[in-house]
Amino acid sequence: MRSISAKNIQKFDLESLPVDPSWNADKVTELKIHKIHLYPARFPAFMTRMALEYAKTQGLTVKLLADIFCGCGTTAFEAKRNGVEFWGCDINPVATLIARVKSQKYQSYYLNKHLNAVLKYCQQPPRKQYGKASERLQYWHAEEQYDRLAQLKVAILQTISKRSRYQDFFLCAFSNILKPSSRWLTKSIKPQVDPEKPSVNVIDIFTSQ
Repeated sequence: MRSISAKNIQKFDLESLPVDPSWNADKVTELKIHKIHLYPARFPAFMTRMALEYAKTQGLTVKLLADIFCGCGTTAFEAKRNGVEFWGCDINPVATLIARVKSQKYQSYYLNKHLNAVLKYCQQPPRKQYGKASERLQYWHAEEQYDRLAQLKVAILQTISKRSRYQDFFLCAFSNILKPSSRWLTKSIKPQVDPEKPSVNVIDIFTSQ
């Protein structure tokens, strides 16, 4: 590989590079798996596919993709989808959870089976847990929502084996409803309370998710 010195980079005129509009948009609708969990600054899934296709046109055979800031696993999923091995890491445990979930295959029968088991567990009134919560969690969650969230998490851990990839799947779904079930301003990335945010039914939004 030819090395590029800092001096050469300074002389490089980025404005002179031709623009390929095909990298700006894609007509193919993204798969729903990419929407399983919100994540900031997620790039479009088609970019990985196009990068692999471009590599082929250059006579390159890609056997492994590595992503040291893998985020929510967009590259991981698209690599596996295109038959390419993947390795990735991220400092955020939520990110690696999402990436693991997106890199697996699931059967609707088992998804429905586990969902029904979780919902059955949650048919009973939740135990009072709010008073034991940290001050920070009490700040973001109302008592009713917090107690139901605590019950829901226990239901997932109790009804689905830790060795099953389906537990990660439902924990990922659980993670994605934490913000909408809290006092957090919905469209804000920075932590900000919305005093007018309506109360939601935790079980309903989990089932929808």
